Amino acid sequence: MEKFFKFLNSDRYQYTESEIYLKNNMQNEIATFDVFLRTKKENDYAVVYGISDVLELIEILNETSYEDKKKYLSKIFDNSDFIEYIANMKFTGTIKGVRDGEIVFSNEPILTITAPLIQGKILETPILNILHFQTLVATVTSKIVLAAEGRGVLSFGTRRTAGFDAAMTMTKASYVAGCISHSNLAAEYLYDLKSTGTMTHGFIQTFGMGESAEYKAFDAFIKMYRNKNQALIMLIDTYDTLESGIISAVKAFKDNGIDDEYEGMYGIRIDSGNLEKLSKECRKILDKSGLYKAKIVLTSGLDDKKIGNLIKNQAEVDVFGVGDAIALPEREISTVYKMSKINQNDVMKISNESGKTSLPGNKELYRVYENQNFYDVVALEEEKLENIENIQKITINYIENGKKIEKNYELLDLKKAKEYYESNLIYLKKIYSEKLKTRRVKLSEKLEKLKDRLLRIKTK
Repeated sequence: MEKFFKFLNSDRYQYTESEIYLKNNMQNEIATFDVFLRTKKENDYAVVYGISDVLELIEILNETSYEDKKKYLSKIFDNSDFIEYIANMKFTGTIKGVRDGEIVFSNEPILTITAPLIQGKILETPILNILHFQTLVATVTSKIVLAAEGRGVLSFGTRRTAGFDAAMTMTKASYVAGCISHSNLAAEYLYDLKSTGTMTHGFIQTFGMGESAEYKAFDAFIKMYRNKNQALIMLIDTYDTLESGIISAVKAFKDNGIDDEYEGMYGIRIDSGNLEKLSKECRKILDKSGLYKAKIVLTSGLDDKKIGNLIKNQAEVDVFGVGDAIALPEREISTVYKMSKINQNDVMKISNESGKTSLPGNKELYRVYENQNFYDVVALEEEKLENIENIQKITINYIENGKKIEKNYELLDLKKAKEYYESNLIYLKKIYSEKLKTRRVKLSEKLEKLKDRLLRIKTK
């Protein structure tokens, strides 16, 4: 019963409008709605994540009993006819879209819902609520990982997210987009994604102040976890990184026989100060001590720009730990839900701002590969462009006439989504290095003509 809250996680206006549709006997009109993105920077990319959770909404609607739906709805609405309609409603439409882990650009349809009007209308906010944050996290993580140029990135943002659901979805999205691990225990339990984490400044402070306290903390940690082949990463900036932290870490490693023969990962973490300078000095000390395989982990408010600068300035770093930039990402995308067709009539949102004009019609998304690169074509559904050389339709049908297509649902498995994302990295690295110069989205000739025709109607 509690899961129906996810479906009701909506804005009031969608239900207000739906009451009007029902009152005017419009509920059986067939509408098509597109979900698409607008990127903050022109020609920028995004990484889609959350399609699988969107499809869970449909299962929640269809599997929640009439009695339970009515119990919820009766507390919110006073229109008995409307309550009866929603309580009896199951999704009977069609949903198609791209895969989790797909690279997309502005104004491309990433999800299309075709259904009786009220069914499509009340899905708007819950779908956007799911897709926006998860796609934003995947997109920002992707850029952070690409900026790291092959060095590992850890996702440490659980404490900054807006509650449990956000922490879980953030962990999944950051995993798909390239993080090598994360810090969340519940995510390990639920998704079998190994968590990682070592120590805090508070752990060291429990042993007192100064170099001896650091040594005691490091020694206790190593003794506890060395036989488990767990990562032995010492946090060395609690008091003085170079004068005590690194010295205590090296001593603790040597006293416990931890060296380059250790089967697990070992090394240090620096969380404050001039990371570039400190990492270089610590690398010299580690190497001089014969700890050549000791890893250096850098944290402290990192994002893709700071990581890029650290690498440009040749900081000594093997792994980056990123928290806030993944958990509370800057708004690089807007996720939008617009009607594109009602019955047989193609419709579009028109605006003086070209970026806010939507595309009409029921559409599919194609990718054309050439010279180890690609561009996308948005085409009307009836065009069927598969016969063009080196073209691939990347829109997939997930639900047809209310029925799940099981083999396509399987493509949304978490690990398959990561594999799919990684299969496109050769293109993504090229897109990232271009610095937004290339426009990669074209409209088919028929779609372009339809758009122009509807724009002319507006001016009459």
